[in-house]
Amino acid sequence: MNSLEILNASPFNLSTKKAKEIIKQIDQMSLADQVGQLFFLLHFDMTAQGNMFDILKKYKPGGLMFRPTSQDVTETVIRFAEKEMAIMPFFSANIESGANALIAKENGYGSPMLLSATDDDQLVVQAVSDMASVSASAGANMTFSPVVDLQLNPDNPITQTRSFGDQVDQVIRMSEQFVKGFLQHQILPVIKHFPGDGVDNRDHHLLPSINSLSFPEWLATYGKIYKTLIDQGAPCIMVGHILLPDYDRTQFPNIEDHEIMPATLSSHLLQGLLRIQLGFNGLIITDASTMGGFNSFYPRKQAVVETIKAGCDMLLFTTDLAEDYQSIYQAAETGEISATRLNEALVRILGTKALLADKEKVALQPNKQDISSLKTAVFDKGITLVKNEIAFRKLEIEKHKKILLLDLHNGHSVSQQVIKRLTEAGFQVTKPEPDDVAFGLEAMMGSRQEMMKKYDLILYTLNYQVKSNQTTNRVSFGKPMGQFMPLFLKEIPTIMVSFGNPYHLEDAPRVPVYINAYSDQEGVVSATLDKLIGKSEFKGVSPVDAFCGRFDTRCY
Repeated sequence: MNSLEILNASPFNLSTKKAKEIIKQIDQMSLADQVGQLFFLLHFDMTAQGNMFDILKKYKPGGLMFRPTSQDVTETVIRFAEKEMAIMPFFSANIESGANALIAKENGYGSPMLLSATDDDQLVVQAVSDMASVSASAGANMTFSPVVDLQLNPDNPITQTRSFGDQVDQVIRMSEQFVKGFLQHQILPVIKHFPGDGVDNRDHHLLPSINSLSFPEWLATYGKIYKTLIDQGAPCIMVGHILLPDYDRTQFPNIEDHEIMPATLSSHLLQGLLRIQLGFNGLIITDASTMGGFNSFYPRKQAVVETIKAGCDMLLFTTDLAEDYQSIYQAAETGEISATRLNEALVRILGTKALLADKEKVALQPNKQDISSLKTAVFDKGITLVKNEIAFRKLEIEKHKKILLLDLHNGHSVSQQVIKRLTEAGFQVTKPEPDDVAFGLEAMMGSRQEMMKKYDLILYTLNYQVKSNQTTNRVSFGKPMGQFMPLFLKEIPTIMVSFGNPYHLEDAPRVPVYINAYSDQEGVVSATLDKLIGKSEFKGVSPVDAFCGRFDTRCY
């Protein structure tokens, strides 16, 4: 496709006049400015290479991603760009489940999986409208969301609650609401992570991930999701450091194993599968190029060039900006990155920016009280009672006054909130620490009868959140002797609540009562406690197989 054809086709559908203006603008840009548009930088107030404003002025990047900050910061950066930059950058954040991904003081909606568990399209529409409205008012015009990955492998450490679930139609339903809602507020959604995470047990922050589905299976699952959203006009796609080997082997039977590349470096996946077979004509952005999954195939100076040559239009983040910029500039100058490939990238970058209507952002914010009620409704409707083999209804002082609280997590404990609430309700709560040797000896080798006298109920509060750079997200039952393992299931009523990873039945298959809350946000914890003490019923519908495909996880 030539430049005009690209801009006249979906998702751009620009007028011929506007398309010609963009083509002329690109022709008049210096090579230095053209290369700058390929970079999508991470915002810092200060970096090792100097002031952020100096960097924006010098390199003129095409995009800037914010981590949670203040609205004063976003507005200051935007005013600077308006004054000093001829072409405004994209201003983005990872708005996956709330504007808290952009504005630190905001509260989110827990997680995408919690929203999905409500199984309520109208609630999701309202939630997306709120997070988009707040983000737009703070200056965002792009979001790296929704996550359209299928959560197929319980041991995947990075997808989990960031996903809408393991069912294709459910992921499509939820994703559609995100795409439509953000576009209505002049925020460009970037669906991710093509060709699809959630199949293996790897985190591509650390090493390349592999989508090991057969190509027919991929077409019926991930392919269906992407094709549906592409046909509906999704404007941008983030590609992951994820391999799809069966596609390569199907299309190129003689390919060697070492020649199979992740999507960020694969012309096969970008040009053959995404552009031609799925018909995507929009903007392609890499996932963070600082990840181990990206830097495993070439020396850095070659990798940043190869990703543009393969078909990525923008490079997300840099290691050393000056080095990465020089590598791409030299490749463009010498023709290693062809003039045609560079022009295609620029046409799609500027064409995508043209999709942002020239009008003011949404000025009116929803009533704070209404939003608080909306979040309460999401939390109330999403929390899921997955398993209940002892006909548990609610915690009762007469039956469960003495509670043993076993609190395990990978960084953040919810126990303080739990203890406060249960104590206020009249329960006596004992909480040993995971390294409490005395408790360990008592639990592992002490009198069962004495334990049954001391405790009326055992409550697990597990908080294993997905986060980058971890090889596993499974529960650890304490050191030095695993003393927090479920030892008294047949003697003391036991309830396990997960505020993160929804698959803990894998490591505690015969726990009789298992609850997924999908988030450790304070409001979610409070709503979960409401349900435990009987103020509210459980209403959530699990978006995943929380039984992990095993028979024994359903047993007691």
